[in-house]
Amino acid sequence: MAQPLLSEDAQKELQEKLQHLVDLAFEKGLVVAIDEARKLNDPYLLDAFHDMLTDKLYQELVAQHKLEELK
Repeated sequence: MAQPLLSEDAQKELQEKLQHLVDLAFEKGLVVAIDEARKLNDPYLLDAFHDMLTDKLYQELVAQHKLEELK
């Protein structure tokens, strides 16, 4: 899927929203974070949240030795 071109400010705002959602997922749970993301009604943000969360979760599971790092 092609990513829309975003201004630098819009990209910064997106990153801040994504980080907030990831933090929320780790602090209050995945369901709470997903509900918050859905309330924003932004399919692009929801997709980016999924991608970012998947990466962060993978890194955390590797760090906790619950998964072996893929090479």
